[in-house]
Amino acid sequence: MNVRFPRPSFRKSVYNAPLASRGAFRTDNQGRNVSNRAGRSSSSRRTVRSYSGLSILSILAPLVILISCNRVAIPVPAVPAAVSGQRSADAGTLTAGKNTSLTTNSLRQAVRSNGADAGGDEQSNLTPAATATPLPAGLQGQIVGGEKAEAGSWPWMVAIQAFTEPGYHTFCGASLVAPSWALTAAHCVVNATPDEIVATVGPHRLDSGQGEKRSVDRIVLHPRYGFDFAHDFAHDLALLHLSEPADSELVTLLGADNLDLAAPGTLGTVIGWGALSEDSSEGVLSYDLQQVELPIVSEEECTSSMGRMITEDMLCAGYKEGGMDACHGDSGGPLVVPDGDGSWQLAGLVSFGIGCARPTFYGVYTRVSQYHDWILAQIIREETADERAQYEIMLPAVYSGAAVLMLPSVHYGAAEETEPAVVPKPPPFPDGLVRQVQAPILMYHYVSVPPAGSDVYRRDLSVSPDLFRSHLQALADAGYTPISMYDLVDHLNQGAPLPEKPVILTFDDGYRDNFENAFPLLEEFGMTAMFFVVTDFMDEGNPLYLSWDMAREMQDAGMFIESHGRNHASLRNRNDDYLIWQALGSAETIEHELGVRPRFITYPFGHYDSNTIRIFESAGFWGGVTIIAGATHSTDNLFQFRRVRVRGTTSAGELVRLLGLDW
Repeated sequence: MNVRFPRPSFRKSVYNAPLASRGAFRTDNQGRNVSNRAGRSSSSRRTVRSYSGLSILSILAPLVILISCNRVAIPVPAVPAAVSGQRSADAGTLTAGKNTSLTTNSLRQAVRSNGADAGGDEQSNLTPAATATPLPAGLQGQIVGGEKAEAGSWPWMVAIQAFTEPGYHTFCGASLVAPSWALTAAHCVVNATPDEIVATVGPHRLDSGQGEKRSVDRIVLHPRYGFDFAHDFAHDLALLHLSEPADSELVTLLGADNLDLAAPGTLGTVIGWGALSEDSSEGVLSYDLQQVELPIVSEEECTSSMGRMITEDMLCAGYKEGGMDACHGDSGGPLVVPDGDGSWQLAGLVSFGIGCARPTFYGVYTRVSQYHDWILAQIIREETADERAQYEIMLPAVYSGAAVLMLPSVHYGAAEETEPAVVPKPPPFPDGLVRQVQAPILMYHYVSVPPAGSDVYRRDLSVSPDLFRSHLQALADAGYTPISMYDLVDHLNQGAPLPEKPVILTFDDGYRDNFENAFPLLEEFGMTAMFFVVTDFMDEGNPLYLSWDMAREMQDAGMFIESHGRNHASLRNRNDDYLIWQALGSAETIEHELGVRPRFITYPFGHYDSNTIRIFESAGFWGGVTIIAGATHSTDNLFQFRRVRVRGTTSAGELVRLLGLDW
């Protein structure tokens, strides 16, 4: 399997870097941390970098496939004709000479950011599948089995380029989707900073000086890129903000209302400056834009060919017998389909494949229609008021409050900071004293009458609304004051005062009845509580669980929304990558949706171990809540808070008795 531009290995060991920000997981081509803005505004939801979630096995497996597919061989790079060869007059190609002094390694070493010192550290000897720097155009040729595109036929085509001596070299493609925005593949730019790349809009021949060259001042990775542990190439898209608008035609994004345009069997066109063949070692290059027509295949057919790496967010195209395909260097480039009116719509972005144009294997593309609203929301959000006026006309279907509330983006480079909806509390740094305090933490789940025929577990976890009301009344009558986990940690770390009889109400799983039944009663009694939610369930719109709108309303009313993981999976005996995926995925999802980063985790099923604690603490969490019975907590055990389980049979009197125990 190959990424159409070899994907870098970009995550440092968690032992060597903190996990609280995306920058901790991304390094540049010299191994330095690449900074990005804090929080989800600088994230990846999910807007997610990037946290690749690559274990040793997941790194080695693609490399083994690459080797077996002959995808790691580095072709001889092209060099100027005056130095090592001459231009072929008939095909417009450059043939590398035999006496070239520029080796592959030296060319790779020369790939630097625009302002990098030419005498910088030597690059590692990684294969193209793992190198952290874009390969220059000398390592690329043309689309496999295609033809030269007619000049001016694709005016919105963009060449993404990096500077290497003696000039800029194309390493990926992109499409101009708004005057200041180009859409490409995330794996093309995940390790880049804006000042390392430029975008040339509308060139046909790369060495002709054609097109509008623009610097890039912002890179916006999709927030979920790198978060899908099971599918390494999921959500493979990114937006590049150009320093100045380009004066060129735009390509239309394929939306949900036009899915029939990209139905299986439809002939789409792939465009790019990628390799002529899977084995490009002959050194023959084309500087002319290439195109190839490929039929779109069904998800079922693609999955049967490519395996479980395929998701509904991907699109496949190609011929079962092979012979035509995208290849190295085409990554991020467009797969377009005709709209029936003489124009084109952008259906896919070149992402990855197994070899190039091999029989039985298809090329895989990011399915643009799945991200239509997210793309447009980023464009609208990031522009100035004057610029937005253009998009109100261009994009009326998505210019709304709902669209702007789509997942926030990831920014590298200069970008104006935006204030979160709610300012998060600063971390309570310990003052060096060890404290103990008795503050019962109540553990609720459902607040509803269990349906008829419910099993013993559902009945045990369910407290009826009437019973819950009696609990709150008993707490008030006994003089208990509800506080939050934040108050408790402030006390343990810094000695902040607590009420005489503190109690914390927690709700696991984030069931919808928490909003419908528990929340109104809490408001009625003037009490706060902490709700630990499963973010993937909310993202999927599962009707049994809270929606994000419900969570916002609860938070606005003084409730706390915290993490119960992404998918309610056990966190015990898990490797670092999986725990990172759970910790940062859930935390940044909540932060993006609600504006505040959660700081506490309740372990699903109560399953955790020392590695779980280490990863969640490194990821910026302040504490973890268990299902171990007890009510006494100490400064030196913040990730093993004990709780008092509330059952469906727990009466108000029994609850008060449990709160009075010294445990």
